[in-house]
Amino acid sequence: METGVEKSIYKYPRSAGVLMSVPMLSGPYGIGVLGAEAMAFVDFLSEAGFHVWQVLPVEHTDVSFSPYQCVSAFAGEPMLIDPRMLLEMDLITADELAERAEGMRDDYVNYELVHEKQWALLRKAYSRLEYKPHADYKPFWLETYALYMTLHHRFGETPWYEWPDEALRSYDTAAIKAAKVDLYYEMDVYRFIQWIFDKQWQKLKEYAASRKVSIVGDMPFYVSGDSAEVWSARDLFDAEANGDFAAVSGAPPDYFTPLGQLWGNPIYNWRLMKRRGYRWWARRIKTAMERYDYVRIDHFRGFDTYWEIPAGAPDATTGKWVEGPGLQFFKTIEALLGSTNLPLIAEDLGHDYGNVPQLLKDSGYRGMRSIQFGFIGDEKHIPHFITEDEIAYTGTHDNTTIMAWMMEMSAEYRDRALLYIGFEGDWTAGGPNSAVIRAWMRSLFTCGASLAIMPIQDLLGYGADTRTNTPGTIIDNWVFRVRPYVLDEVDKGYIKALIIASSRDNMMDGK
Repeated sequence: METGVEKSIYKYPRSAGVLMSVPMLSGPYGIGVLGAEAMAFVDFLSEAGFHVWQVLPVEHTDVSFSPYQCVSAFAGEPMLIDPRMLLEMDLITADELAERAEGMRDDYVNYELVHEKQWALLRKAYSRLEYKPHADYKPFWLETYALYMTLHHRFGETPWYEWPDEALRSYDTAAIKAAKVDLYYEMDVYRFIQWIFDKQWQKLKEYAASRKVSIVGDMPFYVSGDSAEVWSARDLFDAEANGDFAAVSGAPPDYFTPLGQLWGNPIYNWRLMKRRGYRWWARRIKTAMERYDYVRIDHFRGFDTYWEIPAGAPDATTGKWVEGPGLQFFKTIEALLGSTNLPLIAEDLGHDYGNVPQLLKDSGYRGMRSIQFGFIGDEKHIPHFITEDEIAYTGTHDNTTIMAWMMEMSAEYRDRALLYIGFEGDWTAGGPNSAVIRAWMRSLFTCGASLAIMPIQDLLGYGADTRTNTPGTIIDNWVFRVRPYVLDEVDKGYIKALIIASSRDNMMDGK
């Protein structure tokens, strides 16, 4: 592990924010979209004194619908497109828009149904285009993604390594060149869809900036094995043309999962990436910084050491730690991007930190603290130990809610935690504006962290049935939605007063 002179840390104003994925937003289309409801949420944040909205990844997911399993490291998720824009463009009818909303739940995302109806509507809208409003939209990744999606659709939505055409499966140069000519018009629907996504995202980001709200994005460490990137650059991922991987990704056993987490993504060929100057990563980070104001890198631990699991293993217990690219990676990225002060947040949570603290110190990026961990034996997460160069949370998307956490704790630990936050009374009374939630909010906001963030479920005092994700499982993750009008029940005046009292009324200096 490389070390060096401690670097100056990116300075975040002392602020507060809310963690809420876009799909959680209310609205009529079965999933949160980048339209009126997203802007209304920005209004809520602004009126309550928050200056930060942290989202989960918004990139195009694979069939698992996990935001951390993406078919593209760059393309946006089409399900998040607001279909009302299609009506405004006269590409669909009012009846077709109404049909898009039929059968949708307001508390739960039925991804299969949303996916089916959204894609049918997007294709119908594209078929009615009389000109190409997206003609000038040409990000560097678009053509490869559009070809990948076109072939994916042609071959029955099967993974690239199951495609019957060997030359296309192997990304043969001549075959790819010919396919881009032959399929140019079929590819255009995907160019159009990504143009719409980008247009809506930029409008939302600009609106957030006008309300003095910055957006913290989330970058998955890995990409899906069935993705445009792995298909088109298999050598960077140690992948064979038949879909065999030398090893796959995951995490070791911990307090979340006794068998560890078997993510299954292909690992990176770091030696080859280094020889190529880490340019793929530089493009990825640059794109993320253009999409968001600040970027949280998931599984930052992987840059120090990563858990490598033999291909075909039934779980993650047989994995081993392998040395990652270390500090030199970030030095190279900063040189390529022309800045030594990048607005990156490092997700460094876990029970075995290795040399991550030193890597954080040398790189100058902010680490994370989750106060739930502080009361079950990891004292660096206790609020009075959290420092200005860390980002503090009550919990992350991998934690249960603070209400459920209190329910699940032993009485000894719970009594200690309640004494710490100075709460006496009925701690089981949740919901918006509950007294115990206010006590946890006060503890979070008064800690030393420059940025304090609450998941929306904690802000609303919700229980275990609203949990975002349970690591190591694939059932009922990412499906929770906030019902319409629930945010109207929140006492925004109280939150704003607390934010001011804890000196968190500072605007993040987003782009």
